[in-house]
Amino acid sequence: MPTEVLYRKWRPQRFADVAGQELVTRTLINALASHKVSHAYLFSGPRGTGKTTTGRLLAKAINCEQNAADRRDRPGEPCNACPSCVAFNEGRALDLVELDAASNRGIDEIRDLREKANYAPAGGALAHKVYLIDEVHMLTDQAFNALLKTLEEPPAHIVFILATTDAHKVPPTIVSRCQRHDFKRIPLSAIVGRLAYIAEQEGMTLPSEGLEMIARAATGSLRDGINLLEQVCDSYGKDASLEAVREALGMVGDERAALLAAQAAKRDLSGALATVNEVRDDGLDLRQFQKEVVMRLREMLLAQAGADGAGSWTPEQLAEVRASVEGVPRDHIVRVLKLLAQADLRADPLSPLPLEIALAEAMTEPAPPVPSPQAPSRQAGPQRQAPPTRVPEFSNRPTQARAPAPATQQPRTSERERVPQQLRKDNITGASPEEIARMVGSTSPVIPDAPDAPEEAPAAPDAPTATAAATGTPPAGVSNGINIDTFVDEVLRPEARKRSVKLDALLNGACRAVSFEDGVLTLGFYLDAHQKKTVEQPGTRKQYEEIASQLLGQPVSVRCIIAPKPAKALSKSPLVQHAVENHGAKIISDE
Repeated sequence: MPTEVLYRKWRPQRFADVAGQELVTRTLINALASHKVSHAYLFSGPRGTGKTTTGRLLAKAINCEQNAADRRDRPGEPCNACPSCVAFNEGRALDLVELDAASNRGIDEIRDLREKANYAPAGGALAHKVYLIDEVHMLTDQAFNALLKTLEEPPAHIVFILATTDAHKVPPTIVSRCQRHDFKRIPLSAIVGRLAYIAEQEGMTLPSEGLEMIARAATGSLRDGINLLEQVCDSYGKDASLEAVREALGMVGDERAALLAAQAAKRDLSGALATVNEVRDDGLDLRQFQKEVVMRLREMLLAQAGADGAGSWTPEQLAEVRASVEGVPRDHIVRVLKLLAQADLRADPLSPLPLEIALAEAMTEPAPPVPSPQAPSRQAGPQRQAPPTRVPEFSNRPTQARAPAPATQQPRTSERERVPQQLRKDNITGASPEEIARMVGSTSPVIPDAPDAPEEAPAAPDAPTATAAATGTPPAGVSNGINIDTFVDEVLRPEARKRSVKLDALLNGACRAVSFEDGVLTLGFYLDAHQKKTVEQPGTRKQYEEIASQLLGQPVSVRCIIAPKPAKALSKSPLVQHAVENHGAKIISDE
């Protein structure tokens, strides 16, 4: 004949027996004592934390005759003695309707619930009918819509209790009409205390370490912990030893797990590989063994950091763990812990290869970082004197003379001009962009507009003109063999577009190449926002450096500054050329 399982047999009959949910139970007891029970509740939280149990307790306490009669011996708690409480304890109460939304999730079931909600409770005039809907997030959208109006304004004798493990799947329109209580995972100490009480009542004799081991395996779920306790006692009797508990839970033993953790910490690769193969040859579960090794490494990290195992270790255990990490660098423990935790044994749980690879990688020294092309290494030898910093000329103005402006006319200033007028004076000649930035209070290097070129007299027809080839000087706009004027738009952007649209967008009409000297490519941005995006995101600038290095065949470091946008020459416009050639127009100014 089947017997009642322990988690149902020892289901709490009072709010005081609910483990680890003191905030929720205190709120409900105060509401019951002051007769301010809400018409709808939403209980959310992980499995096995007491949502359904608390819902049943609330339904029993609402219909308790002592609470209805306002007796103050135990305000809020059910008496468990009146006929109503006895009916709830025996599972024959007619005023508690439990609905599993996972299997009754359609609109027809909710319509039937709405129709039956209008009937009076069976317990009399002071009784309430309680609808406990478990896994409410499984309802369909149509079912939620059908429930909405009744949930918002139910009859006076109806109380709704909605329980779910996924509160984010419940529509906000439903949540806003309920009083929500979040159930947290039950602490380890609360699970151990409840297991010890049940074991004592059932005549079981288990060591405290075994109860703690069962509580850890339950991972915050008291129902799982009670089931594991019953499983251990069914397998090894009511006097199960610590080894029996460990074997029933599938644990391979702390000795070899602790040994492997110590070997990994001491960089003993041969010993660690031998331990893994010994565990494999014994036919033990490698996934469980991996969990224990990771847990042991975590304890070593906590002990080295001074966390002392959050108070759950004995002084002897703490001394043993501290001795195992003495002299071991903390970053090495973190590296071993991370790699062993990431070892994937799901594909083949019988193969130790993922653990062996993780151990070998953890005990191999990482490769030294590759130096960034931004900071080229300086070799020993005679140092070359750096060329003086020059302020490059940025002007596309034509060489023809400009017509003098009237004395009363004020000089025009471009609306997008970013450099103050005083920076065009002679006192900044030869100043670096960083020095100019300090003058104007900017955090980024600034290159001023080039001063207006003086008017030049027309050269004599017979005067010899020296060409670039004759003098040996590069043509205008050429720096170290690259065309500065077209490098960004015609060379750098096409390659950047192949990598990312974002890299291309930052260069699209937003900057130009200023110079390329000694492996440093200077990009002048027209807006401060574009320059900051490139500077404050090292990954973006690094990609520009990789592209430029690939294009130019040498290590390139990118430097980002603020530069004025060059004015477009009107003389190059087809409309202007047509007006000059056919209508006798004359260019007065090219700005």
